Order: sequence, then C-alpha cells, then structure tokens
Amino acid sequence: MKKLITTTLLNCLIVTLSFSQEKPKLVVGVVVDQMRYDYIYRFWNDFGKDGFKRLVNEGHFFRNTNFGYTPTFTGPGHASIYTGTTPSVHGIIANDWYDKTNGISVYCTGDNTTITIGDTSSAGKMSPHNMLTTTFSDELKLFNDGKVIGISLKDRGAILPAGHSGDAAYWMDGNGNWISSSYYMDALPEWLQEVNTSDKVSKYMSGIWNVKNEFTHNLDTLLKVNGRASIKKTPLGNTILNDLAIRILKEEKLGRNKTTDCLFVSYSSTDYIGHQYGPHAPELVDTYMKLDKDIAQLLKSIDSKVGFENVVLFLTADHGVVSEPKELLERKIPAGYFESTVMIDGLKLHLNTTFGEGEWVKNYSNNQLFLNHAVITEKGLDLEKAQQICADFLLNIDGVKNTFTAKQMHNNEYQNSFHALIQRGYNQKRSGDVMVALQTGWISKYWENGGTTHGSSYSYDTHVPLIFWGGNIKQGQTDRKIHIKDIAPTISTILGTAYPNGCTGNPLVEITE
Repeated sequence: MKKLITTTLLNCLIVTLSFSQEKPKLVVGVVVDQMRYDYIYRFWNDFGKDGFKRLVNEGHFFRNTNFGYTPTFTGPGHASIYTGTTPSVHGIIANDWYDKTNGISVYCTGDNTTITIGDTSSAGKMSPHNMLTTTFSDELKLFNDGKVIGISLKDRGAILPAGHSGDAAYWMDGNGNWISSSYYMDALPEWLQEVNTSDKVSKYMSGIWNVKNEFTHNLDTLLKVNGRASIKKTPLGNTILNDLAIRILKEEKLGRNKTTDCLFVSYSSTDYIGHQYGPHAPELVDTYMKLDKDIAQLLKSIDSKVGFENVVLFLTADHGVVSEPKELLERKIPAGYFESTVMIDGLKLHLNTTFGEGEWVKNYSNNQLFLNHAVITEKGLDLEKAQQICADFLLNIDGVKNTFTAKQMHNNEYQNSFHALIQRGYNQKRSGDVMVALQTGWISKYWENGGTTHGSSYSYDTHVPLIFWGGNIKQGQTDRKIHIKDIAPTISTILGTAYPNGCTGNPLVEITE
C-alpha cells in the first residue's frame, strides 16, 4: 500500500512539473524556399559547424518529412506549415488560381481592400484573407498577446506564416525596399524606414559573384540592368533578409517579453536561383554555402539576445524541386517537357467535333481544367459525364500519368496513394473539373531552354528536411514518415495552446513527450 501511495505521488509530481514548465519565450519558424531533403547530406562536408550542422547536431532531425498533398508550391507550402492542414481545408490551392465564379485570376495573398505601406506601388495590397483557417500563432494570439512577425523576400512567404492576427509582415518590393500592408499598420516603424534609407541593397550588389572555374556574375551589371530587386536572385537576397531578422530581434525585443513571441523567416533566394539554374548548378551550391553562414549568424543572435534555453526553432522547406529533365534524359532517366496548350487545343477540337462548336474550356492552370458549365448544359450534357469524357481524353496525352474528375475527388476518400495527394490539394469551391497529374520527371515546356520547377506529388517535390532546435528539444533523429501538417500541432502542444481550427496533423511525440 505504501509503495502504491509513493508511486501515485511521484506520478502526480511528474504531471505537475510537466504542466508548470515555462513555455519558450520565442518560437522561430525558418522556411528555406525550394530546399530538397537531400541537400542536407549533399552539402554536408562544405557546411560550417555553426549553421545547418549545429541544427542537426543539437536538434531533432525528422528525416522522412513529406508534403501530403499536391500542388507543392510556395503559397500552399507556407499555409500548410503554419495551419497544420492541407489546401483542401485551408484553401490556398496554389500561388494563384482561377476563380470559377467570377472568371478572374486570384493571387493567394492579393487584397485590393488594402494599400501599400512603405511605397506607392501596388505591391503591398496584400493580406492573408484567402487563407480559410487559423495558424498556430493565431491560436497563440487568442491565448496571450505576444508579438508575431513574418518576413520574406516574397509577400506570400511573410504573410501566410504571420497568420490572420500577426502584428507585422514585411517583404521586398520591386524597388528593393521593405514594405508592408495596411492590413497590419499605418506606417513602417522608424527603424525599418532607416533600413530602407540606408540602401543596403546597392551596397551589397557590388563586385563579382563567382566561384573559380565555375561561374562569374557581375553584381554591378545586374543592379544596373535589373534594378535593386535583382538582389533576390543572388545569395545576398538571403543575407539581407537575415540582416532584417536580426534587426527585428533587437528592435522588437522578441523573446524578452512575459509572453511568447514568434518570428517567421522565409529565405526565398534559394527558390529564385534554383528555378533559374537548376538543382545541380554551381550557383545553387554556392547559395547554400552562403545560406549556411547566414543561419549561423541568426542562431548566434538568438543565443545572445534570447538564449538557447528560451527558444524553439524549426527549419523546413515549402517544397522541393525536380532535376532538369534534360539532365535526367542524358542519364537515361525517364523525363520530358509537357506542352499544355497543345493538349487543351486537342481537347477543344475533340469536344467540338463530338458535341458541336462551343467555348468548352474556361481555363487551364495549375494542372486543372475548368469547363464552361453553361455550354455543357446548353449541349444537353450531364456535367459529371462531361468531366469524365475530358479526363479520358487527357489521359491519352504523352506525359500525363493520371487524370481525376471533381466527382472522384468529392465522392471518394483515398488513403496512402498518389490519388490521396491530389485529393488533399483539392478544394471543392476553388478547384477545377479535372485534375491532371504528369509522369515523374515531366515539367512544363516553358523550362525547356533551362531551369526547372516544382509542384508535383513526387518525392523530389514533397520530401523536405525538418529540424527542431532549442533548449528543451531532445536531440536525435527520426526516420518514420511524418507530414508537414504535423509541425503546427507540435508547436501548439509545446505552447499549450489549441490546435489551429482546421488542423489535420498530429504532434510529433519524439519532441513533445
């Protein structure tokens, strides 16, 4: 009996201690745009000890982290990381999509009810209003009033992570200035106005970006020809963003308040450079060597201003990228370039020949076909039958692997298959009538003359790194399959807050228990 009482008291003590532990003073979310999982090991020997290596050696590395949906783009990626769910729920189905109700194109963070803060352009007419669910920081805001700030070279990389209740989001406009939206503020803080006035962009964009016997790019020429925003397509874009992150830690006193603060940093230059040169180019390799140094500086700043023991940081990516098809073909690996206009022209001809002349197709974008429902009704066709006719026709096109109708997506529930990945990216109100999935290694003909892209359901686009780091994070590595949507409930569990209201992920017990 005495032993039972002792055990019970001990268990109560453990529970009491677990609930009384102080929450982290700062949560830092780091997203590297277009970073494949294998880059960690591919570049390992060239990394310094204080950047990526420090995160892996001191943190917990989830080596089998995947996006459980398609399309794998920047907008959906950032939304999924911070909401803990997929496009089918949070509604960010692409970077931009066709609005089938109004017949217009919608940008994921576009908002004409706002105005630009910090410039006279329209680049700041943005907000998170198209995102239908909360983020983990939105739920934190309901719990306490810590500061939440998102930054990126891209508007969507800053806005979607900051959520609906964020205090600020900052991004770089076409003139190389940091701007925001009236959604967040009436004017830029004085310290940020000083940053813009200092014109650090022009100071950075001087001299040569090169690696001996590999490549040479004249930064002065890039600046003169393409303007100050050309910094985005160099490693210095990541560096100047890193400078901003460190300045925000200082000016906003993040992590030094009574409540938990959040800083979300999305490095975009890796994406710009990856698109332009491909994942095997020396420019990309050098970009990651320089990013490694930037991350080391950020960690050093967190150490000095907040303290390792007071922070929880995670690093991941919003998507991966496919190797250039021409390189794959040189190695006898199946790949190709896909011309969607030829496919859609063929479909229109087929429909006109079979059922009579008509404007059958409203739009084709993001590998989704939007049909003209009025014409289908006029011709006496059933909508679901028309969708299936189109899906069957498109399946015969070279480079197409699968086609799916809206009926299939809505009526069936797929599990653990490529079909399921398509379904989790499908939103009944926003998605098209027919979804098209290309074969592995196939991308748009747009990239035939160089560069590459992403967006598929295959591992090169869905498999990304995920590392948690901080004083209370158990060091180690995990190889079981997990999903990007698991990040948000993990942070919520650590913070003791409600999960985001559309969350479909699960907390990662390796670091929460």
